[in-house]
Parts: sequence; structure tokens; C-alpha cells
Amino acid sequence: MPYEGEKASRLGHVGTVRNEAVKAALQRWTITSARPSSRDAIDELCSPLEDLPLIGKLDDVDFSITVDGSDTEVETTRDHPTVKVGYLRVAGSVVRLDVFRSLAQVRYVDPREVRRSHTEYAFDVALPGSQLARPGMSGVDTWRAELDAFLQSSRFDSSTSMTLADGLLALHGTRGTPATKVALRVCPGCGLKATDIATLAVTTTGSTCPSCNAQLYLADVLRTHEEYNVEGSNFTPMGRVMTAAERLMSLCYLNFFADTAPDVLRHTIFITDGPLALFGPLAPLKRRFQEHLSDLSSWCAQRGLVAPLIVGIEKSGAFVEHAEQIKDLIPTGYVMRLTNDYINRISGRPANNHYGVDEFYGRRFIYRTRAGDPLVITVLPAPGLSPYDGGTEVEGWDAYPTLRLICDVLDSLRTRMYQHAVVPMALAHSAAALPLGVGRSVLTMMAQQNIPGLKLDIQAVQPPTYFKR
Repeated sequence: MPYEGEKASRLGHVGTVRNEAVKAALQRWTITSARPSSRDAIDELCSPLEDLPLIGKLDDVDFSITVDGSDTEVETTRDHPTVKVGYLRVAGSVVRLDVFRSLAQVRYVDPREVRRSHTEYAFDVALPGSQLARPGMSGVDTWRAELDAFLQSSRFDSSTSMTLADGLLALHGTRGTPATKVALRVCPGCGLKATDIATLAVTTTGSTCPSCNAQLYLADVLRTHEEYNVEGSNFTPMGRVMTAAERLMSLCYLNFFADTAPDVLRHTIFITDGPLALFGPLAPLKRRFQEHLSDLSSWCAQRGLVAPLIVGIEKSGAFVEHAEQIKDLIPTGYVMRLTNDYINRISGRPANNHYGVDEFYGRRFIYRTRAGDPLVITVLPAPGLSPYDGGTEVEGWDAYPTLRLICDVLDSLRTRMYQHAVVPMALAHSAAALPLGVGRSVLTMMAQQNIPGLKLDIQAVQPPTYFKR
């Protein structure tokens, strides 16, 4: 690690370039996700959209609800460069698809019609980074308390009273009956492990540890405090909070409609930014999402409703890159299923690896739209199935009854504004995005003006730490 302002020698790389062991190592490697030499392995995994099972009708899907988030972390002043503040914005975007379909038929689009077809709602939060704490509390306990306050106060929509905390309780309950308490595995204070469900149960108002009497919060269920860094960047746990907030916001919409107007579920597609998966400390919640959404699908079927159309769309990452590599091997209007064997092969994993079993509550597919570009999507399996349990049933087409209708809907929502984009996601991202230029300067000054002990220093604005790697 260099000192601040220390420069490397202009010839410092020469020794590495001349090293034969380095050259030999580079020459031994191959790219696992590279374009295959033959299309045979692709052809056997693809199917035209028309051959897939179909439930519901495209014309019945009149609305899309898309949830997206944006997060950033700023360094406060030159005097305190390790003091950081995290900001998070999550937005829900509702689009009237019937209006967009009608606009597609006209030569000149009236932007006022586009605006009238779209509504959005967003909420914001600031979370403490390193070296920030409430008086009398440690940094990690401050993080836990602030995160809990965020969940308790953030409503998923301005017209309801349901908060993200309510969504977390609904996730741990059954259809129509939210849980009143949720069990923790370990006390964040003393490390006590729960011996039964009642040992470390938290309600919406929290509880106390029977061993150390430490305050327990409902937010502890997310376990983001396990990655809190007292001396450096907390961009990773911030990202976990953003993911959890996005998923809980979508869940709140689903439960709200199921409780108040079930028929709306038949007319709505729910789009999530990223795969239907949870990683890191959030991963244990994957099982709860899988069971909860499976119960909701069964509940809809009992009432003659199409299962909720829920899809995750990836804008970047290894699978998006691979989809670009092989897109001309997939005919337009075809879907490619990704078997465990194929995923392990292109990702460099062992052949017997059970991919996704601990993180995914949906399964990935590559759909090459009729416009010719590929979309990497994640779709829920039929009720009662786990998308990556290793069985042959979950790798077949029949295990994903909503896949065809979802692809049909996405086909009608493509946009050339961005790569791998659909209109609702572009609008949701516009509502949620936090700018990196002037916006970061303003957020930095906001921290300086409101945190006691910091002086105003407009020269303290630095590029995000994740850009310095």
C-alpha cells in the first residue's frame, strides 16, 4: 500500500512483464464463459416461445411494477477521510402498459402521454458508516438501530401504512397472516445461539437477549451487521440493505394486492432489478421468499387467478456477458434454459456443484427477444418446487408455467435506450438513481452540515472507494 501521494516507478512493471513464471501462468488459462466452438450444446437447451406452456393472456397484463435501488457512500472531510456516510434510495415505478402499447402504433410519441402513464414513489435513508455512532452506543449497534428505524418508518407506497418491517413480518408468516415475531439465530451482542424458536425471538418493537440483556431489533433478521466495518468502507452491507429493501418493497405490493384487490395480480407484472436471489448474510431468507411466493401462487390458483408474474432482470454480470457471447447462436424468440451442468461448465465450477441451491428462489434463463438482443431473466418455479434442487423436473420447461407469458410481456417493453433494458426498469432506475458527480458533492456537504464535529470542506469530495480499486 503506498503512502498518500507516493508514486510508483515508471519502470516498476518491467520485472513482472519479463518474469517467465508470470507468462507461463497466463498461458495456462482459458476463459470458461467464452463462446462455445459448436452450437450443438446451445441448440439442445433452447426452445421457441410458442412451444412453451402458456397461462394467462398478454392483453390481460395492463400494469408493471418495477422496484430498483441506488446506494452510495461518501467520505465526509479531509480531516476525517475514514468517516463515511451511506445514502440509499429505493423507488417503485408503476407503468400502464396499455398506454405504451398504444404509443407503439403512432409515428410521433407525445412525451406528455408517456409521463401520464407512469407514476413512481421513492424513499431515502442515511446509514452510519465507519466511526459514526449514537452517543453511548458502538458503531455496529448504531448501524443496527438506524437500520431498524428505517424499516419501521419506510412505507412501500405513499397511499398505505404498510412498512418494510410489516413486509418482513409477512415474509415470515403465512398468506394473509403475518408473523408476530421472528427468531434470530445468534445474539449480535454476546453471540448466544438460539436453542429453540423462543430463545431469541424479536417482534416489531424488538426484544432483549436473555443472556446479556442487549437490545435486539427486527432488523437483526437481515444480519447486515455481520459485515459492518468499524474502520473502513461499508459499501457491502449498504448493498445488502438495498437488496433487502427492493425485495421487501416488491413483497409488500404483492401482499397488498392479494389482501385488497386480488384480481390486480392477474393484470400486473412485477419486475425486480437483478436475479431473484439473496447473497451473503441475506441468503438464509431465500427459503422464506421461496415458500412465501409458492404459497401465494397456490392461493391464486385456488381462486382461478394466474400465478403472479414475477421476474428478475440482470443488467450486468457474468451471465449477461455470456449471453452476449452466444446470442447469435440462439434464434430470436427462443428461450435457453441453463442446466446445472451448463452453469458449472461456463463458470469454472466443479461438475458436481449444486449451483444456486442456497441463494436463488427463481431460476435463470436467457431469452433472445424478437428484437434480437438477449435478456438474462429469473423466473419463479411452480408451487412446491425449488429452482435449483438438482432434480430433472426443475430443469424442464413445465416447471416454469409463467415463463412464456413473462417473455411475451418483456418483448413488448424493450427499449433501445440502454443495453439489456426494458422500459419499466429504465424508468424505475431514473427514479432511484443517485448521481456520482454534483450529487455526491451535495450529499457530502449534507453530512458535513448535519453531523456535529465536522467542518464544512467542499474540497473533500472524492471518487467512490469502489472506483479506486
